[in-house]
Formats: sequence, structure tokens, C-alpha cells
Amino acid sequence: METITSLSARSLQYYAIAKKWSSDLEFYKYETRFLRSLLDDCFFNTKSTSDRTKIAEINNDLLELDVDKNQLERSLIEQLKELELMAEDVIPEDANQVAGKQIRLEYMVGSLFTDYKDLKRQIFSLVQKISGQDRVYNHLSFAN
Repeated sequence: METITSLSARSLQYYAIAKKWSSDLEFYKYETRFLRSLLDDCFFNTKSTSDRTKIAEINNDLLELDVDKNQLERSLIEQLKELELMAEDVIPEDANQVAGKQIRLEYMVGSLFTDYKDLKRQIFSLVQKISGQDRVYNHLSFAN
């Protein structure tokens, strides 16, 4: 896409940042798929009702994050398409409009990934707790 270089330096920077965020969202999809499989394994391997309830709550929180992720993804696609159209001189470059959208995107990205990091901490802590319980149960079963 050599036409992208016809953008102003600021718009080109916005384009590069939006592409990075899109890449981060792709990784997010793979990572959440893995985390969901961990939670599923824990759900079926724990005997604790409170742990099962916590897993269900975390799964609901992941679903809510997915709604935010989908909105962010749509907004990123819109921003990238608009910047590409500007680069191809199909529409005039409007630096103020692009900047406003970029600020909104930055807020959305920051919010999503902050919430996601907090949720990952909860998941890792719960998985570690449940895995530790499994080791104790297995150790007690084979102690004789």
C-alpha cells in the first residue's frame, strides 16, 4: 500500500497505531480462546461450588469484554478505511475528525485492555488455586 504514504505525518501515525491495535485484538482473540478452555477444564475438574460459580462469573465478564472488543474492532476498521480513502485521495484528509476518532479509539483500547488484564489476573489466580487443589487430592489418593 504505497498510497498510504501520501497522508500527513499525523494521519500516518494514526494509521500505524490503529494497525497495531488491530493486531493486538487478533492476539486477544487467540488468548481469550485459550483462557476459556482453561476455565472449562477447571469447571469440570473442581468439586467446589464456589469455584464453579466464580468461573461462571468470569465467563460472563469475558462475554461483556467481547461486546466491547467487537465495538472497538468495528471502530478500528472504520478508522482504517477512512484513512486509506484519504490516502488514496478519494475523500479529503480531515485531520481534526481523524484526531477525534483516534482519541476515542485510544480510550476504548485502554479501557478494554485494562479490564482484560484485571480479568486475566482473576483467571490465573483461580486456575492456580484449582490446580493446587487437584495436586493435593492426587497426592492424598496415591499416598498409600
